Amino acid sequence: MPRRLGAGLALALLTTLLVAAPIGAATGSARVDEPAWARGLPARTTQVVRTVSSRTYCRQVWCTVTQAWERGDDGVWTMRREFRSTIGSRGWGKQREGDRRSPLGVFRIKVTFTTTPANPGRMPWRQRRATSVVSAAAGPNYNTWLEVRGVTSGNRPSMRSGWVLDFNHVRLRPGAGARPVPGKGSGIFYHTSKPGHPWAPTAGCTQVGNPQQMRWLLTWLRPAAQPRVVQER
Repeated sequence: MPRRLGAGLALALLTTLLVAAPIGAATGSARVDEPAWARGLPARTTQVVRTVSSRTYCRQVWCTVTQAWERGDDGVWTMRREFRSTIGSRGWGKQREGDRRSPLGVFRIKVTFTTTPANPGRMPWRQRRATSVVSAAAGPNYNTWLEVRGVTSGNRPSMRSGWVLDFNHVRLRPGAGARPVPGKGSGIFYHTSKPGHPWAPTAGCTQVGNPQQMRWLLTWLRPAAQPRVVQER
């Protein structure tokens, strides 16, 4: 084979291989055909809120980012938005009440909430009031949403919008559904922050510090997408 012809064929082959490389393989694209975190999801889930450890903004054990992922009709997952967030002050791996850790795994959203009189999005919703709590007290109402007369902190700034994570069989009313495991952990939320402390660690929840970013998540989520929350190191 002539030397020039051989060099031309080699160049053509190299060009073909480069063009055929999958999008996002080494380009930094947010489009991913089958990310590892998606393999345990229900087949019909097309929206995921993923919180993962990150050292982008700080290097403490509670430093995370929260991402909004959506799967298209072509099966490809695309990251729509990414927000700075924080988790429990002792990091991941919740085991018991008060350990200041956040749970790992895949979870449903039990219910979204705001302090506004109407639902800003389309997900199941409940208005959070000054009297609203998810009880951490031992007994039949452990890990249950209650309205408690005399409580005045239920609508504090950090709890004005977000959702209840479906962790440890959380109940929305006494006796409804499977019984929570005593002492395993209660009141695990996604919520915003108190003024002046947007990136403080939590007691076990996930804090998306910017209220506008939480509002975006609440309006983006939709029931037909069967959304899930993925939390991982």
